[in-house]
Amino acid sequence: MKIHVTDRDGNEHTVEGQAGDNLMLPLHAADLVEATCSGSCSCATCHVFVDAACLDKLAPAEATEIDMLDFIMLAQSDSRLACQVHLTEDTPDLRVTIAPEEGF
Repeated sequence: MKIHVTDRDGNEHTVEGQAGDNLMLPLHAADLVEATCSGSCSCATCHVFVDAACLDKLAPAEATEIDMLDFIMLAQSDSRLACQVHLTEDTPDLRVTIAPEEGF
């Protein structure tokens, strides 16, 4: 499935993901996110903003992700951690923007 990504410089990328994977995997493989904690939901280096048209296609954030998003200074209502977003057949053509670095 295609994932449309805007990087921190405003450049557009299209990466391929597989149903069942988390969003962090294709973003990290394309060097678009750092993913320091390797998906354990403890660093927020995979913070993304999800396009409004795609938000309702994603499973809601669970408590651990919500706690981490509450910690992030630049979090918005469309913020998600890519390591916690699981790709499904309901998420083709997902559109995300890589969030600015937090500096921690």
